[in-house]
Order: sequence, then C-alpha cells, then structure tokens
Amino acid sequence: MATKKTYTVEITCDVCKKKETIHEGDPQGILPVKSAVRQIGFLDERGHLTKAEEQLLLTESLDLCPECREKSHTMIIARIAQPYTTIARYSFLSNKELEEAE
Repeated sequence: MATKKTYTVEITCDVCKKKETIHEGDPQGILPVKSAVRQIGFLDERGHLTKAEEQLLLTESLDLCPECREKSHTMIIARIAQPYTTIARYSFLSNKELEEAE
C-alpha cells in the first residue's frame, strides 16, 4: 500500500508576527520581499535599547504578510538587533522617528 506524505509549514511575518500555516500545494500569503531596513539600535544585555550613532540603511529580504508588504513600499522598516544572536526585531518607522534619525 502506498502512503502519501504531506508537509505543513508555519511562516511568521517578520514585522507584525502574524502566523500562517501552509499545507503542501496551497498558495501562501506571507512572501519573502526585499525591503528598506534602517538599523536604529541594539538591545544591551539587560534588554535596554541603545540607539546607534550611524543608522545604516540596508536592503534585507524579510517574510512579510500582504498588509506589511503594502506598507513596506512607502515606509522604512526599523531593525533592532540583539547582541550575540541573529535575532532582530522589526517595526515600521513613523515619520517622527524618521525625522529624528536624520
């Protein structure tokens, strides 16, 4: 008797943390997108934000849901890194935060 294996994958939006479960063969809403990302700071060992002196503007490939993907065309995404890990937190920069950064 033949058995059929199906795969299920859970993808999370990097910005809003919305989750999507995809079964093999189903279309997915969360897609990898190249986006403008500004490194605004780092979390220290105690979890406090340390603002970066030079806020670099980078292009990163992020997994974004349809809503965040639409916003990413007009807004810059802020990135806060954690030391000694590859973990980063992403959010959209408001116009006020963007003016302060410049």
